[in-house]
Amino acid sequence: MEEKFLFRVAESFFLTGLGVLLLPENQVPELRPFNLHTAWRITLQYPGLEQQVAVASLEEIARPNEPETRALLLTQEGAALVPPGTEVWWTGREATWEELS
Repeated sequence: MEEKFLFRVAESFFLTGLGVLLLPENQVPELRPFNLHTAWRITLQYPGLEQQVAVASLEEIARPNEPETRALLLTQEGAALVPPGTEVWWTGREATWEELS
């Protein structure tokens, strides 16, 4: 399956004990139909040419005076902050058990 562009990262930050949360620049309506906490295999396209395959779960966050936002949480061990402008691409499939461990 061909990868689908999801969003550009506006900001990322560590959630202690959980991973790195990736917040999109804009709302991503394509994420609405999917179940929360589903683990996906994604590709991070960093500014420049570097790419990284990662596992992320679909989450929803709420902030005061802002609409709820769907975001992705990098859950693999050693996940690092992702720079703004990084593109997030989805392979179109959920992560396998091997990728989750």
